[in-house]
Amino acid sequence: MSQTYNSFLAEIYSEFPALSEVKQTDVTDHNILWTLEEWMDAGHVRYTTSRKELYRISILLENYAIKHNVPLLASFENEKRFKYVEDRYVEILEKIPKAWIIGNFNNPFLQPQPPKVAEVISCDGTNIQDMWIVVTKGPNGPFGLIAEDMGEGKFSGFFSISPQVIQKAIDKINENLRVKINFS
Repeated sequence: MSQTYNSFLAEIYSEFPALSEVKQTDVTDHNILWTLEEWMDAGHVRYTTSRKELYRISILLENYAIKHNVPLLASFENEKRFKYVEDRYVEILEKIPKAWIIGNFNNPFLQPQPPKVAEVISCDGTNIQDMWIVVTKGPNGPFGLIAEDMGEGKFSGFFSISPQVIQKAIDKINENLRVKINFS
C-alpha cells in the first residue's frame, strides 16, 4: 500500500492563500532574463516554467550565497539531478558556512558525501521529493525559489523575498523530514 501526500506547494499556499492568487509571470528565457536584484525587487513572482529557467535562477541564488558567505538550502528530485551539479556544489560548499542538501536519495549509501559544512537529508517517500527548492539568506532573512515538478518538464511555484513565506516552507521541511534547518 503506498501513501499519498498533499502537495508541498499546496501546503504553503494554504498558509498564505493570497500567494496562489498572484498573477503568473512568464519567466521563460525568451521573455525575461532578470538579474537576482530584479527578482528581489519584484518581491514575489509566481510562475510555471521549465527546468532551464529554474536552473538559471538557482545559479543566481547559489552565487549570492557564495558572494555574501551565507547558508544555502537546495533540494534535488533524485540522485541523477544532484550528480549533474555535484562538481559545482563541491566548490560552492567550500565557500559557504552551511548548506542543507535535500534529495530523493532512496539508498543512504548512495547519498553524496559533501564537506562537513553540508548536511545531506533524504526526502524519499515525502511530498518534498518532487520539489525544486533553493533558499539562501538575504539581509531580511531567508529568500529563494520553491517549485513543484508538474511532470512533462514543467514546474509550478514562486520566487519570494518574504522571510515569513520562506520560513514557513523551511518549517514545513523541518516538520516533514524531522530535521532542524535554521538560517538564523
